[in-house]
Amino acid sequence: MLTAAQTERLLACARVLDAPARIVMTGQVGDAARDAVTSGAGAGVEVLVLEPGEMDRVDGSVDMLFIGPAARYGMALDTFRRWPGRVVPGGTLFVLGAFASPALTVALLRTIGSSRAWRYFDRDGALAEYVHAGLSHGERILDAIAQAAQMPALVRRMARRSPARS
Repeated sequence: MLTAAQTERLLACARVLDAPARIVMTGQVGDAARDAVTSGAGAGVEVLVLEPGEMDRVDGSVDMLFIGPAARYGMALDTFRRWPGRVVPGGTLFVLGAFASPALTVALLRTIGSSRAWRYFDRDGALAEYVHAGLSHGERILDAIAQAAQMPALVRRMARRSPARS
């Protein structure tokens, strides 16, 4: 389930793409996310909703990539290793479940978060946004600090899930 702000963020990103463009949604893609992206996409913007292993169905590059939450670390890690390399420079990556799901967050930080190819842009709840951009050494340090600042949200969420101990 997406919040109104998350829905608007996806809608706005899809809306600014000029044709021809391609949006790929993979992982656990909910109806709200799919509806926001498809309603924002204009004429000539292709929207594909695929299973994580269906990468071979996509020829060429991707302008916007949405990765839904993954239940297991291995699945998330595989998705982050395979899909983001298809995103064009300046393209956008949305990750639902970032800094909310421990397995997904660890896989995200191990691949995208530590890459010089991706800039952390912002987060709205569990929806994180990254931009495909080559980062200098200094920019990578600042990017790491920005992502580390998101970790208290994950810790708070995990603490709420943990049963109280006496």
